[in-house]
Amino acid sequence: MKRSQHSATGVAAILFFCIVSFAVGAQEQYTVTDMRGKSITLPKELERIATIDDGFVEAVMTHLGVIDKVVAIGSWSMKRDYTYSFVTGSGEHYTYSKGWNTMKYLHPWLNDLPCINSPQGNILSYETLAQSNPQLVILRVGDCTVGSGNREAVEKTISTIEAMGFPLLVLYSPSWYRNSDLTSMNEEMAVLGRLFHQEDKARALAAYLRSTIDLIQERTQAIPESKKSRLLMLGLNPNIRTKGGTGSVWGIDTPESYIIESIAHAKNAFRENGRGKILNIEQIYALDPDVIILPTSNGYHPPREILEGPDFSLLSELRAIKNRRVCAMPWTPMNCSRRVEYPLDMLIIAKAAYPELFSDIKIHEVALQFYKDVYHVDDATARGLRSAQWLDWTVENDF
Repeated sequence: MKRSQHSATGVAAILFFCIVSFAVGAQEQYTVTDMRGKSITLPKELERIATIDDGFVEAVMTHLGVIDKVVAIGSWSMKRDYTYSFVTGSGEHYTYSKGWNTMKYLHPWLNDLPCINSPQGNILSYETLAQSNPQLVILRVGDCTVGSGNREAVEKTISTIEAMGFPLLVLYSPSWYRNSDLTSMNEEMAVLGRLFHQEDKARALAAYLRSTIDLIQERTQAIPESKKSRLLMLGLNPNIRTKGGTGSVWGIDTPESYIIESIAHAKNAFRENGRGKILNIEQIYALDPDVIILPTSNGYHPPREILEGPDFSLLSELRAIKNRRVCAMPWTPMNCSRRVEYPLDMLIIAKAAYPELFSDIKIHEVALQFYKDVYHVDDATARGLRSAQWLDWTVENDF
């Protein structure tokens, strides 16, 4: 009888231990739902995260103060030091160096992490992913690293990572939805906020970014159709000239056009669909825009290159060239879908379209405050970020 009592006590103790262990185990895990609608169960304290994107996820993690959890990245844009040179018609040489992804500038140690993608940016290394042994993989679909054009390939990537046994959280960038709207970025930030138990802070970041849209729309929404500026996004990649073209343009179904028309209430001078479409000189003259914006998706090109470079001397009679209404976008390598710096893109486009409406806004000052607010950096670091995005021209021109 006495032995039975001991056994019963032992069993009770074991059961109690199991119950307590189960309860503790349950407390140490939590569930997050990603943008697929899939629930992922994770350890409460994440310490090893692999990211497959081009800097958006790292930027939000920087804002939330958890960037140190990244152990592997998926984009070489956070490793490379970009340099571009050109010569003017009068023989002056200009070189732009240290064009960095903002995350590379803020976190140089990212350069030492394994990169899951190939240097050419077209092949994921699942072996590298396995070696990094993450507790979680965050995949942002629609960035340059894993684009949204081939949905079958995206599903294969997702199923391969999950088959490796790694928890996978999927974000869908704006390009996934193919409607050029950027509002889905709010949900991306909200998911990351829930992941790191900082949903309020993530939503506040989304609201802060959104405030720039509100400011621009408030100033431009009443502009009548007849007075809208006509903008042309004109890429100057040298490869285009080897194909008989002069520049590449972005159509009305692109995020660039969404910013021009729905945010800044200007007009995209190119009225067809598609991105990176090659035009020759005659086609560009037929559009004759009021303003030319130089994107950086295929390399950096400063206004001076199209204003003074010999390769573009035949464009000198364009109204935008004669009036010197040419602006360059911030250097944002591999920016296939927008990152958190998108308000600066919008403000440059809006101010270029309607300088009189934004005369009180200096981009070089706004950029500094933006970096301080989003990345919590000091003034010297903010100035360094501005230079890394090749925005010093805004200081020189008091733009």
